[in-house]
Amino acid sequence: MSKIKKALDGQNAHILSLRIFIGVLALSLMLTIIGWQSAPDHIKIDIPPDLRSGSTRGIDERHPFNIYAFGYYIFQQLNNWAVEGIDDYKAQIHRVSCYVTPRFKGELERDYDKRLKNHELNRTRAMQEMPERPYSEKRVYTESGDSWVAYYDVNIKETFRSEIVKDIFVRYPIRIVRWDVDPECNLWGLALDGFYKRPKRLEGSQQDNFASKNSDEVASR
Repeated sequence: MSKIKKALDGQNAHILSLRIFIGVLALSLMLTIIGWQSAPDHIKIDIPPDLRSGSTRGIDERHPFNIYAFGYYIFQQLNNWAVEGIDDYKAQIHRVSCYVTPRFKGELERDYDKRLKNHELNRTRAMQEMPERPYSEKRVYTESGDSWVAYYDVNIKETFRSEIVKDIFVRYPIRIVRWDVDPECNLWGLALDGFYKRPKRLEGSQQDNFASKNSDEVASR
C-alpha cells in the first residue's frame, strides 16, 4: 500500500506542476495579446540621407535633414503662384492646411488680405533654394524634442505680365513642430508653426545689383 500511495502522491505532484506550468503559459499568452493589441499600428522612422556610416534611429525620432526637407517643401508650395496670386495664394493656403498649425494659417490668411489690399497678388511668384546654400546641420536648430527651427536661404522671384518685378534673396527662419493630430491628412506628423524671427533680406539680390548699377551710372554722369 505504501508503494501505491507514493506512486499516487508522485503522480499528483506531477499533475500539479503541469497545472502550474499551464497557468504560467496562459498568463504569458494573455499578456502577449494585451501587448499586441496596445501596440501602435504605424511607426514613424526617419531615415537620414547618408547611410554610408550607418545610423541608429529611435521610434518617432526626427532627423534634421527630414525636418528641413519637410519645411522647405511646404513653404515652397505656399510661394508657388503659377498663374496669379489672387487665386493661387489662397488655394495654396487651403491645400497645405493640414501641414500648418491653426496659428500660422491665421497669419497666412492675414498676409493674403494685406497683400490683396496692397495690390501685390496680381502676379506670379516662385521660390527656390539658393544653390550655394543647401542643407547643413547648422541650418536646423533643435528647440525641443517636439519643435525645431529651420533656416532657408531662398530666391524669391515675382513677375507681372512677363516682367520681373521682384528678384530678391531672403532668409526665412521657420518653426516646425510635431503635429500628430490627423494621420489621414498629414502622414508626416509635422507642421509649420510660423516664423521664428522676422525674415531677413540678404545681399546680392538682382534688384540690389540693378539699383547699385543705376546709382553708379548716375554718379558717373
